[in-house]
Amino acid sequence: MVPVSLFYMNRGMAVEKDPNLFSVYEQLVFTAEKYGRKEAIYDLKNRVSYSALLQDVDHFANVLAAKGVKKGDRIAVSLPNWYEAAVIYFAAAKIGAILVPINPLYKSHELEYILDNAAPVLLIASESLEKNLGFQQSLQWVKESITVRFPLMGFPSFDEYTGGAASYRSVQKAKIDADNDVFCILYTSGTTGKPKGVMITHRAVVQSARTIASVLKCTDQDAFIISAPLFHIFGLAINLVCAISAGARILLQEKFRAEQTLKLIEQESITVQQGVPTMFLKQLEVENLENYNLSSLRTGIVGASPIPPNKVKEIREKMGMELNQSFGITEAVTVTSTTFEDDEDKILETLGRPIPGVELKIVNDKRETVPHGVVGEIAVRSFAVMKGYYKMPEQTDQVLDSEGWFYTGDLGMLDEDGYLKFVGRKKEMIIRGGFNIYPQEIEAVLSKHPYILESAVIGFPDEMLGEIVCAVIRLKEGADCSEEDILTYLKERIAIYKVPQRILFTQDFPTTASGKIQKVRLREQLLKTAVQSNPKSLERK
Repeated sequence: MVPVSLFYMNRGMAVEKDPNLFSVYEQLVFTAEKYGRKEAIYDLKNRVSYSALLQDVDHFANVLAAKGVKKGDRIAVSLPNWYEAAVIYFAAAKIGAILVPINPLYKSHELEYILDNAAPVLLIASESLEKNLGFQQSLQWVKESITVRFPLMGFPSFDEYTGGAASYRSVQKAKIDADNDVFCILYTSGTTGKPKGVMITHRAVVQSARTIASVLKCTDQDAFIISAPLFHIFGLAINLVCAISAGARILLQEKFRAEQTLKLIEQESITVQQGVPTMFLKQLEVENLENYNLSSLRTGIVGASPIPPNKVKEIREKMGMELNQSFGITEAVTVTSTTFEDDEDKILETLGRPIPGVELKIVNDKRETVPHGVVGEIAVRSFAVMKGYYKMPEQTDQVLDSEGWFYTGDLGMLDEDGYLKFVGRKKEMIIRGGFNIYPQEIEAVLSKHPYILESAVIGFPDEMLGEIVCAVIRLKEGADCSEEDILTYLKERIAIYKVPQRILFTQDFPTTASGKIQKVRLREQLLKTAVQSNPKSLERK
């Protein structure tokens, strides 16, 4: 298929370019020139047009340049779904700085590792950073830290730069090679427990966003509600940039609350809602769901973790939307998606077929392609595959081959029509409500507890969250420690969504001949016990 070139006005000059090769900033410029007077973003505090958004982005890009930030420098941003986050993201893209989004829930050891590895020149964060690390402490890693939506003596605030009192020299957009220049580094933990910085290019974000907008037939008449966090690839590319590529209205929700989301869909005539299964399932549980007027809701994608077919059907029926399923991963953004034209059984039971520009195959342990209907590891090659893990060449070589194939570590199979069915995870990663949780990271924290001898963190299936986290602990001889003691210890050291839902104590673990804990066997034993006694027994109320 021959790429389509478009002419767009860049500050009064007609520029011809394949839109899939836009930089992230150029995508905003294209939309703002076309739909400038239209509302762009409402975050329940600011309601801003596309022209005003672009003006704010350009102004803050000037601020960044005045601070000496240049192409290739990293900017760490730890914010919830606020308007300021969108401004900073696109401003960084304009000057070619590399965005490092950070979950505001992260605690000190998580923040310290990312700041040390990414070596950003600037940190922009909300008040949560002061609680979890400290702005003064952050200056060990960055030259300057900027607060957002709260004052702190000795530190500049975002508002000081956007109030209009000061003027800055206007800077031109950086020359961006969309295929090779990195737009952001998203940190996702690996099997070692150390977070890995996934380097994602401008093209990976823009083309994925534009493709999903096309799959969902989005236009400037649509209105997105974005509850998925912008520090996650799903929220960033498949929600924010996707909506902007269509010229749609965007409602940013700081934190997902099922009842509030339903009210906002009704009040703001939302047409597109995309999220993880947990979000939709919690909406189904809202009392008197049928009393909300959701007639404007048209479509959306559910992804990031598995969801049973019967639940997809229930969401589609009770919320009156054409919900599609998708398979994506941070290292390759969106891989597959169902479409409106697919048969209902495909939409309910599969994750769709590869989107345009994506190749997919299922391989065995020797990385040989297996036939349709055979379970194996999902491998992907596309425009969106990461450049690699930042400062981790060995880990990169383990998952990326010389022909550009990325081996996901996830298990799946292709049916006779080429639709992907997700089977499970080759790795031990747990996906709870769309958030990736890595057992080794939690085990590393538990290992520092004075009363714990050893531990094993495993995942259990859960209808609402996809999976819940269970920590099985063996205490040191004579130690006295309760479930609540362990939970309190963990809550002070890791993000709340990583804290196990259940703490179990054991005198002995099943082990291999070499003494390694057999997690698969342990999980099977605990599941069998739970089912026999009480299917809900592993959930902590």
